[in-house]
Amino acid sequence: MNMKKFMAQHAFPMICAAFITVVIAGCGDESSNSTPTAPVNSVPVSSAVTDPLTPESSASAPVDECIANPALPQCQSQNPEDPVPGSSATDPNQLNPNVPADSPAVVDPTEFVINRDVATAIPGLLPDTDGFYDIADIYKAVPAESKIVFVLRHAERESGLGKESPLTEVGVQQALDAGKKLIGGDESFYYTSTDFIRTRTTAEKIAEGRGETAEVVTWSGIDGGYFLTVPTDTLDELVSKRGGSLKYVSEWAYDEPFTNKYVIEHGIATYFYPFFERGDQFINEVILANLPNWKRVNILISHDLLVDPLAVYASNRTVNLRSYEQRWINYVAGMAAVVDANGVVTIMAARGTDVGWLNPRETYAKQ
Repeated sequence: MNMKKFMAQHAFPMICAAFITVVIAGCGDESSNSTPTAPVNSVPVSSAVTDPLTPESSASAPVDECIANPALPQCQSQNPEDPVPGSSATDPNQLNPNVPADSPAVVDPTEFVINRDVATAIPGLLPDTDGFYDIADIYKAVPAESKIVFVLRHAERESGLGKESPLTEVGVQQALDAGKKLIGGDESFYYTSTDFIRTRTTAEKIAEGRGETAEVVTWSGIDGGYFLTVPTDTLDELVSKRGGSLKYVSEWAYDEPFTNKYVIEHGIATYFYPFFERGDQFINEVILANLPNWKRVNILISHDLLVDPLAVYASNRTVNLRSYEQRWINYVAGMAAVVDANGVVTIMAARGTDVGWLNPRETYAKQ
């Protein structure tokens, strides 16, 4: 069993302080725009959410050519979705507001165990050939004394930009079908989403699919920039003409060397938190710290820039979501976390559709 103890409470601030020092040193004059490390047991400072588009379609032009001729078509940004500048800070002393207090605490969120041996923790629960677990199978297999948190990408959206872009008809049906997979018992679920029409509608339609009316809580604690030390538009400004955010998020998540000399020289390594440490922090401060006030089953709807790395993290990099191989997180897919009565957190890549990944180039070409 792959078990992992979260770092001791007193050692964690020292490590974070050392890391922040490195980030500031690498950012130069732009370091004031970076997002500070959020303390354990608090909601992290969130940044503008971006759902990046085609990862490599703009990468064909040499760096020097794009610098000399930025108007060339091959040098134009291929990552325009949700260009919402800046970030909105969250009160570090406030966890998820407006949550029902109808369930007991499951685990002390300052110390916990992560398990990726799903077969041992939940007998009979099996992944598909891509390594994803169907949300219906998870819901049916998890015992009643355990809690479930699904962190999923929104359903298929229209091609419009920003917060107002709605779901397509296909997307509405995807969310309804995901909800139908979760029908069972008399329990109601807890739903929260980012402040976007497509994420809120996805949560509402999942609830409708399972036969309940959802009161969806808007929460910036699950915005897309959680794994970034800078606002998402800062990342996009650096890489949009050199392959797009997906390409570099994948290289970071799979511990691959960054491939673009210009991007490397401008310090992209400082744009990301350490991968597994930040994933552990998400489990601790986003899920476990709030779980006592949530319900037995909880639906968190966010964006691909958050849930794609979460799926890679939950699978210990065994699922293939490498955008440079034209694979990216599918709609209504992401991560599931199951917390048992002893506080053990079992995590896995999860999907609400038939397949957990998609080809981003083919998908966005249709929009």
